[in-house]
Amino acid sequence: MSGVVPAGDEDVDLRLGQHAIQLLQAARDAGEPTLIAQAEAMAMAVGFVLAGRLTDGGTKTE
Repeated sequence: MSGVVPAGDEDVDLRLGQHAIQLLQAARDAGEPTLIAQAEAMAMAVGFVLAGRLTDGGTKTE
């Protein structure tokens, strides 16, 4: 699939996370419930993708 960002590109991952947070904050500032719900869903999806890219397997419980 063309246009796919390879896992581990930390700059892209950081920017993606920042954009998700900014979009969610803008939706909350607007106070529109539908927009907030959509931004929250998108932020959760972005978080899921970024968590899946962790190279160390995430947090460890010992």
